Amino acid sequence: MSIRINVIDRKGNKTVFDVEENTTIKDAIMNELSPDKYGICDGNCLCGTCHVRVNPDDFEKLKAKEEGEIDLLKTLDVKIDKYSRLGCQIKLKKEYDNITISIV
Repeated sequence: MSIRINVIDRKGNKTVFDVEENTTIKDAIMNELSPDKYGICDGNCLCGTCHVRVNPDDFEKLKAKEEGEIDLLKTLDVKIDKYSRLGCQIKLKKEYDNITISIV
């Protein structure tokens, strides 16, 4: 099943594309957009370079953050808010179809 994802890049440009279910947000963005300095640790929840902000309307659909993600987000030298997530920790599910995220 394909999941539609709406990505707003660091310059404010929006790109819409479809990816296979169970692809992480990090992998979807890397495969489609290849942004500079994004996903450096290759999805191991170590660096925080896949930090995204999930649209508030979509945020409640997501599985809750696990301890490792919470701890890493606290160490980042960027503004974190309640909609901050690590793209490597979110596998796209059918319930997330048409999700909108912004690359931080």
